[in-house]
Amino acid sequence: MTSHLDTGPSASVSPATDRIAHQILETMPRRSRRGNVLREEISAIVADCLALMSGAQRSSRSVRMPRLRPTVARWASIGVPIDIVQRHVHAGFRLHLDDLQARRAPFDDVRRLMDALSSVTATVSTIYLDVAPPTSDHGAYLAHTLLSGRYTTRTTREHGAPADERYTVLAVAATRCARDAVSPRDFRAMLSTEFGQPVPGLESGFGATILVPQSCAAAKIRDLVALTSLTVVGIAADRPRIPSAVEEAHELLDVATRLHYLPGMYQIEDLAIEYQLTRPGPGRDRLESFLDPVAEFPDLISTLRAHLGNGLNRRLTSRETHVHMNTVDYRLRRIYDLVGLSAHDPKLMWLLQAALVVRDYQSVGRSDNTGF
Repeated sequence: MTSHLDTGPSASVSPATDRIAHQILETMPRRSRRGNVLREEISAIVADCLALMSGAQRSSRSVRMPRLRPTVARWASIGVPIDIVQRHVHAGFRLHLDDLQARRAPFDDVRRLMDALSSVTATVSTIYLDVAPPTSDHGAYLAHTLLSGRYTTRTTREHGAPADERYTVLAVAATRCARDAVSPRDFRAMLSTEFGQPVPGLESGFGATILVPQSCAAAKIRDLVALTSLTVVGIAADRPRIPSAVEEAHELLDVATRLHYLPGMYQIEDLAIEYQLTRPGPGRDRLESFLDPVAEFPDLISTLRAHLGNGLNRRLTSRETHVHMNTVDYRLRRIYDLVGLSAHDPKLMWLLQAALVVRDYQSVGRSDNTGF
């Protein structure tokens, strides 16, 4: 993939992607730029578009922009208006057009850009149409208004969709491995049936955002999630705070899916430590490199992962890694030596656990998630 249309593979791809993505993000509300999800989604789509314009993917239309569909589907399912998405698409292409003009690129490069722009805008429109609910789905219409923060009493009068004062915001990731699994749309239907009223929500094949009135028992939501293979994060929020709660819930869902946590219902207290560890900054950067000396030895990493995962039980670690307990002891000592800490240091296990969480999170790209 190249950033210049008339060249072969180049190391300049990453700077071009970062620059365009950064300028697009600068036009967005500061609140939306705090987390990792939107930043990585924008960067991934910019990289895909640059690859599309370079001609690297022209031979196989089916693999074009692999990260576009799940990303745009997520935006549609959290209520982002399509005109805002298309506006940012055009802004990104305009930035790249400025680059082409600055270096007096040949006409073929501009033609490819226009072809790519047409393809991307058409794909975005198609995805939004796929996610758009039927007009008879009053719960989906109510979700649109609540997610945008524009609910009024007129909504109730025109669509018969009264809103509660407080909701449990559910960010839902679908599973891709189970053929007969309950889909996000099926799950919303289950909630509506259980609580005897339409539950507001927007969903795609990749996941959903569902707003359950808090008058509905939270324990029952958890019980219903347990009947599925979905990964769900729930956050309680007053009606005016729903848009920000949705962003928080999907950030937490990103953590759960990238760390391959088991399907089920999670709340912020279940993921608070992992969430803080994975926020951008020098602390995360240091933790990510903390295990670099150990990462050269896969058997040490697998032993460490098993040992931390079973509560530091040497016997269980021996059984899970299929080696003698003496070998487990040797490997653990080797890990401690490589990271430069004593086995008696009270911070040791905490640092190793934190470093492994950050390393696992950073090693999984958005396109590899089981959710959005």
